[in-house]
Amino acid sequence: MATNGEATERVLVTGASGFLASHIVQQLQEAGFSVRGSVRDLEDDNKVKHLKTLCPEAEHEVELVKAELQDAESWKR
Repeated sequence: MATNGEATERVLVTGASGFLASHIVQQLQEAGFSVRGSVRDLEDDNKVKHLKTLCPEAEHEVELVKAELQDAESWKR
């Protein structure tokens, strides 16, 4: 959490589009953290749309990145 000009802590939530992970993303945002969430497919609105609106009053918008377990290249980014 940012205080007195300090950098905001960023938390990675893997599998962010899942039921439990979605709630974790929301709680982290409400606590003031910057959240990066990994998902399999950024283009699948059915899986990611809800993540963008979980916490509309959050200081930081959730950042979604593609990360497929079976694709080693996707984890390097």
